Amino acid sequence: MLRTLTLGACAALCSSAALAQLPDPLERALSVSLNDPVAQRVDVMVGDNDGQITVRIQEDADGASHYTLLSPSEAGLNESEREMWEEMFLSDEDTSEEDEEDGFGGEDFDPEDLRRIIGSEATLLREEDGLLIYGFTPQAFPDDEDEPDGAARRMLDAMTGEVSVNAQTGHVAGFQMILRESVKPNFAARIEDFRFVQSYVFDEVVNGPRLESLRFNIAGSAAFQSFDESMSVDILDVQWETPSAGGAVVDAAESH
Repeated sequence: MLRTLTLGACAALCSSAALAQLPDPLERALSVSLNDPVAQRVDVMVGDNDGQITVRIQEDADGASHYTLLSPSEAGLNESEREMWEEMFLSDEDTSEEDEEDGFGGEDFDPEDLRRIIGSEATLLREEDGLLIYGFTPQAFPDDEDEPDGAARRMLDAMTGEVSVNAQTGHVAGFQMILRESVKPNFAARIEDFRFVQSYVFDEVVNGPRLESLRFNIAGSAAFQSFDESMSVDILDVQWETPSAGGAVVDAAESH
């Protein structure tokens, strides 16, 4: 479900890049072997320009996802919040089995996708607050394996990227893609601002990073109309299933 949200935040913006050896410890961080646990329950807060909602996602024994609106109350939803609730969550319950994702899990950190975004070159920019921060020129947008077309390539060329590695755990702590300058991806549009930021937390059950938060913003003009759209996703709590069926739930509270 969280992968679906991420896709929705930047749909139609992405690519693929050849794999290459990157500087240590970034290369090691992207080569980590992760566990693939299944979450029994996830509490997530989703927001946009005009409001935010908190939703509990639970999976039943058959793997089907069920959603509970935690806040605000359904009667207290404004128009934007109601749209998020209905389109992101209620409509997902109608998704066919073959189109349904596997739920929230360790795969929400995808090292190969991040490797495509970074490309073959990254440079250590600085060390701060226990993080090694590498700079790169983005070669792809998240969650898109297609080669960038002309509009996407023009946007990527105008961006700068950073990826941070926790010096203690050796795992990716986050990455960001930010537009350096205004760009016209096509004759009818101009993008003035683009920011895509993901933060990860080290989770012992995953044995590596899992998504903690996502921030996305795009602003500009198209067909003589200005726009400024934002989206945020925060993972508030995760409870993992143990590998054995019907086993106890593993609380990830210590890792967030």
